[in-house]
Amino acid sequence: MITELPPAASTHYLRHLLAAKDATQALQIATDHVATVLGCPVSWAGLVEEEHLVMGAHHGVESTEMAAAWRLKVGEGIGGRVALERRPQMSRDYRHDSRRVPLLKRLIDNEGIQATLIVPILVADVTLGVLYAAHRQPYPWTTEELGTLEAIAHDLGVRLRQLDVDGRREARAAHSEQRAARALRHAQASARLASSFAQQDMPDAALDLLARELGCRVELRQEDGALVRAAGTLGEGNPRVVTRLRLDDDGLLTVVVIHTRELDEDGRAFVDLCVGLFRLQLLRVSERERTAERLTGELVDELLTGRVADWEVVRARMALTGLSVQPGAQILVAGRRVDGAEPPAVELANLLRTVSPGSPTVERGGRVVCVVHPRGRSAGELRDRLCDAVARSRHGWVVGIGRACADLVDYSTSYDEARAACELALRGETTGSVVTAHELGILGMASLPAAHLRTTVHDVLGPLLDLDDERGTTFVATLRTFLSHDRHLPDTAAALHVHYNTVRNRIARIEAVLGVDLRNVDDRFRLETALRMHELSAALGHV
Repeated sequence: MITELPPAASTHYLRHLLAAKDATQALQIATDHVATVLGCPVSWAGLVEEEHLVMGAHHGVESTEMAAAWRLKVGEGIGGRVALERRPQMSRDYRHDSRRVPLLKRLIDNEGIQATLIVPILVADVTLGVLYAAHRQPYPWTTEELGTLEAIAHDLGVRLRQLDVDGRREARAAHSEQRAARALRHAQASARLASSFAQQDMPDAALDLLARELGCRVELRQEDGALVRAAGTLGEGNPRVVTRLRLDDDGLLTVVVIHTRELDEDGRAFVDLCVGLFRLQLLRVSERERTAERLTGELVDELLTGRVADWEVVRARMALTGLSVQPGAQILVAGRRVDGAEPPAVELANLLRTVSPGSPTVERGGRVVCVVHPRGRSAGELRDRLCDAVARSRHGWVVGIGRACADLVDYSTSYDEARAACELALRGETTGSVVTAHELGILGMASLPAAHLRTTVHDVLGPLLDLDDERGTTFVATLRTFLSHDRHLPDTAAALHVHYNTVRNRIARIEAVLGVDLRNVDDRFRLETALRMHELSAALGHV
């Protein structure tokens, strides 16, 4: 039954409710007040959490299991229907009520409850929970008791919403303070990163700095997805790509940031800022390198052509650009048999890092030219290291090596020889991927004018070349093979896949057509020189 309370008691309850600092405290004040006003021994409140009602506070509950395990799905049982339908329900004899849920039936029976009155806790037609009043014997609830319980639930709902609004306001204020503090930390970190970048010229070091500042894994990948380099580690969690940014207009290189935790808007903005700083650093270094490459390329171009007005000026420019002016430099000319995704000059520069670090490379006529200094290594050691580097390449590099330069005027000659050696190797005129002008026997020939080469070849081999052109014979190839096998007929026949007598007859015809005797040393020298000049002219496109 309703207990008559003086007005001061109700006022005291409302003051208490308004003074509650959180929802739990407000619920407890309300359930205590229900027991006092309605004179019932038991009262409890259930709060809506997603699709269930969970115990929020209780008064007079004796069973610890009841307090801990009470959980009711919205729409099920008597209290669940109250939460769903937003209207009161009562049970005067709970033990014989068909609406009971089996699990809660056991809990409530153990508690000895036999009658319940339940009303929704509403705010603007939104159900926040339900409020219970209960007796441990059958009880005839009255309309006045229902109205009193609804009034308490109404006051409780208003206070819960107020606490929720206040809590959200405080949370927003705290969130704003946290964002401001985080923004300050991000600004300091980005300034620190920019300062560190300014002191670094190597992309690898800049990538390490970026990964350390972001606290995650950062990858550089090529256009086809191939990994170039990675920095940083992945923590525990599910890895996800946070940012992906192309570092140049051509899209040849992309930076990928991978994190194992979900980032908020501020976190993503910080990552984007740091990646943008990294991109600016790479562009700055790349632009400076391109400028240096352009100046170096112009200087190397002058050296390779030999068109120099003042050699002393060239020496000074070489010193300023970091090119060695010491004797012993050799020119390399390289070409690829198989195209690659990376530009040829860049790929060759990477190949030469272990052979001759810092060697300048330029592109000329579809080939890559490099100036290599021995740096205390012999010519043989340089060639062996080049062979190892080329063997590791997947694109079939062929490298021609010119003579060692005693002075700057030798650069153009060394270039001509290296270019000729490279072209001969690409045509399959020699074995091996790294060849020298010396071993090909073309020292001194490569720089001869094209007209001089053609004239010499025509004077010595002209009748034989004409015969091959007119009749489709292979006398020139037979002569070259015969001389390269030291005039040994069986070896020549095996190399040409013809009979021994066929070779002997061809040699006799060659001697008759050219008017030479291949047993004569002078005749052989003139023929071998002309054959090399013929190969060289073909390789260089002079014929």
